[in-house]
Amino acid sequence: MDRNRISRRDAFTLVELLVVIAIIGILVGLLLPAVQAAREAARRMSCSNNLKNVALAMHNYHDTYKSYPAAYYKNGQNSQWRGYSGFSQILPFIEQGPVYDKLQVDSANFYANWDEGPVEAVRATDIATFKCPSAVVFPSNGSGRENGRGCNYAMSVGTNIQWANDKLMNGMFRADTDDARKPEISMRDITDGTSNTLMLSEQLCGDNNSGELIKGQSSEVRSSVAWSGSVNNAADVEAYGVACDAITGHLSQNGCHWISPEPTQTLLNTVAPPNWKYPNCQTSGSGFSSDRDGVYVARSLHPGGVQAALGDASVRFIGETLELSIWQNLGQRNDGNPVTLP
Repeated sequence: MDRNRISRRDAFTLVELLVVIAIIGILVGLLLPAVQAAREAARRMSCSNNLKNVALAMHNYHDTYKSYPAAYYKNGQNSQWRGYSGFSQILPFIEQGPVYDKLQVDSANFYANWDEGPVEAVRATDIATFKCPSAVVFPSNGSGRENGRGCNYAMSVGTNIQWANDKLMNGMFRADTDDARKPEISMRDITDGTSNTLMLSEQLCGDNNSGELIKGQSSEVRSSVAWSGSVNNAADVEAYGVACDAITGHLSQNGCHWISPEPTQTLLNTVAPPNWKYPNCQTSGSGFSSDRDGVYVARSLHPGGVQAALGDASVRFIGETLELSIWQNLGQRNDGNPVTLP
């Protein structure tokens, strides 16, 4: 045997293995953000498609009834907060005709309260068109009032804090609170132009846990801070946000139901900018999110802004740095200040 022959090495050394593992770790670290960005882009596209379908359903409803649905409708017992959302009226136009038929039967033609037993099963229907894939899912109770499967889109009632007074609702939708006039508006009422008026945008679901605040972007509602000042004054809006941020009492059922007529369920306003740095806030206390006047902001988990459907059914991504006055004008159907988004 030749003692000078160099022996063959059959395995990597520990140092070599560590180097390979380090290289793999670096590659994963470089690729993971790209993979996550691609996934979010796909989710955002799906969200945009959902919002587009809801907006087109509003137009198909208008073609059929010559008006858009109201922001909400009182039930047969003349209750506002226990009435029915505008979304409940467009179900046949998003291929949910059987759900609408069941709702009509179970509620005795919208006489019953939406939150009570006869409507329990139908209000728990999971409707994917009303949900954004990027949003956190509402943790449904499975039964009772909080048995909804979530709703991430909301109809705009404009630049005002009103929920109970439809006379001040200046958005694409107004409410069924004035028995002297028809609550629905038609295309001719949008004098600023449908392409210059916000129809729909996004909201986030709560965690159904009023004992602990959600960290980060949230549509949870702080309760309660009285409003003072003007909604058209940025300093007053800022001051309200600061006051709301200072309290921890809150409601966490937001984004629970597509059937419910309240803000943070199916309605929002444009008083404050998208993804506002301050929380949603109502002006007085309530037991459910959120049948009170307040500031209810468009929010999403998309980086940098929210998806929004305009009155012409086009869908745009609105940056959270958009100037407040532009956003407020976009929210109003007839203020005489039509805006063109950048």
